[in-house]
Amino acid sequence: MDIAFRTNTTVINQLAGMVSENDVKAIALQRLPFKKKMRTLVIPSDGIIKGDTLKDAYFPSGLFDGSNYDVLISHSHNNEKEAHLLAAWLKKYKKLSCFVDSFAWGSADQLLKEIDDKYCYCKHRKTYDYKKRNFTTSHVHAILSMALLETILRSKFCVFIESSESVPLNSGLKKKTLSPWLYEEIKYMQLLQPQRKTKMFSEGLEKAISDCKIAYDVTDISQFPFLDYKDFANFNNGSLLLD
Repeated sequence: MDIAFRTNTTVINQLAGMVSENDVKAIALQRLPFKKKMRTLVIPSDGIIKGDTLKDAYFPSGLFDGSNYDVLISHSHNNEKEAHLLAAWLKKYKKLSCFVDSFAWGSADQLLKEIDDKYCYCKHRKTYDYKKRNFTTSHVHAILSMALLETILRSKFCVFIESSESVPLNSGLKKKTLSPWLYEEIKYMQLLQPQRKTKMFSEGLEKAISDCKIAYDVTDISQFPFLDYKDFANFNNGSLLLD
């Protein structure tokens, strides 16, 4: 990864009028039939799930032809629409391939349920074994974490979509997210990119949607250069934005 940037939903909505529903659908068509593919992987003939094989098949870190993505788009699940719009715009006008997890990967929860239904469900109790569930969850999350790291490493640029959904807690220059996955993505991007001095920004506040609230400091995103509407017009080469 060369560098991580950030933008926000306001900027992306300025691009929305230039992207059609068919442009978004064209990106979604590259998705693989994960459910059919993973059945043979989670129920192997020898009884041992191959973690590396499962990761490469279910969470591929590159395009289906083996090449790398140009841009990884990091976003809140609630900003999926904006992520799709940005990916479609970059593909249509900049000819850049974009990684958006909902298009490129299967659902981690779906994968976990497939494994748990096979190995953790107690038929006579009609419930799942707590200890076994903890064990399978740790494996799936480790597989997902490594796949995420590989994808960030292989992508040329990363763009984080900042919003009241992705970073709902702000206090002065401090920014916090309630998503452990966004926290992990931001940390990977911050640690893997060259260190650069940038201006600091902060935005609004939104209430959490979960009763269990665990906040993660993601103030590091302030180190990512901010992309506005004009910047995206020059996004052929990220270095142009650092002059």
